[in-house]
Amino acid sequence: MRILVVGAGAIGSLFAGKLAGSGKDVTILARGDRLEAVRKNGLHLRESTSSTVERFPVKTITSLAPDDRYDFVLVVVQRTQIEAVLPLLASNQSSSFVFMVNTAAGYQAYVDVVGAERVMIAFPSAGGEVVDGNVVVYRIGRGLVRLFQTTTVGELVHTSYDRVGFLAGIFREAGIPTVTCKHMDDWQKTHVAVVCAIAQALYKHGGDPIRLSKHFSDVRLMVAAIQEGLAVLRCLGHRTIPRKLWYLRLPGFLVAAVFSFVLRTDLAETAMARHARRAVDEMDVLKRELLDLVEASHMDTPAIRTLAGITPDFGK
Repeated sequence: MRILVVGAGAIGSLFAGKLAGSGKDVTILARGDRLEAVRKNGLHLRESTSSTVERFPVKTITSLAPDDRYDFVLVVVQRTQIEAVLPLLASNQSSSFVFMVNTAAGYQAYVDVVGAERVMIAFPSAGGEVVDGNVVVYRIGRGLVRLFQTTTVGELVHTSYDRVGFLAGIFREAGIPTVTCKHMDDWQKTHVAVVCAIAQALYKHGGDPIRLSKHFSDVRLMVAAIQEGLAVLRCLGHRTIPRKLWYLRLPGFLVAAVFSFVLRTDLAETAMARHARRAVDEMDVLKRELLDLVEASHMDTPAIRTLAGITPDFGK
């Protein structure tokens, strides 16, 4: 089983390391300082609740040859990086390209490059950061985190074998809880509607979830924006997926009370706030994609628009 991971950031490194640790033949495509660190030292992973550092040797490349075939190519980059990555994939003949990219804009750009039948969509339930130059400190979505999000895999065109279930099984073998989904576009649009509201509310309070939790009116505003976003998606004919997010349609004050509690936990810091602070440019792109959906719906969304006007003063 040959797997290529395009992108050596925290999440790409996490998946590459875990897959290598489960016995898969893993290669990372990277460049710059991160490439040199991985090439020299391998991948170093440490779970956020542990002091144990796991070490995994992996192969590295800087470009992708047309005839260098992999069973799966995992594209694990931020939304702002995908346009630069797509030309690297254009001539390669691998059968399955798994785009693990945050987007609410659909997948036509991917289809144009590799064809719909080779496009798979996945989204990781994981967070992490590279510290001390090489150690990836991570958290994988397990336990209570799965009430919010589980690593999810789907495809655009069904193939003759169950590659979605097969890939999900590979992730599970590597210690990453994973589920499958037949409607990944709806799943990702739902995700963007939720995370954009959370990120913008965090930005109002310097990216600090505890500070945000102390301002219940702003937590209510965040929840109102989430609920407006889900209403926009329903208006446009999209499902709210996964269905376990049904609680987001409860009365706003109840949902806000739950979020006020969650924002005080380590989960909020590791699974929400760190990414919001590091990925300001990506969140700005996602916010604009969400606003495009709002415009298409012709709905009145005062909470979304209020939060959209907040500009973070860090991360640029």
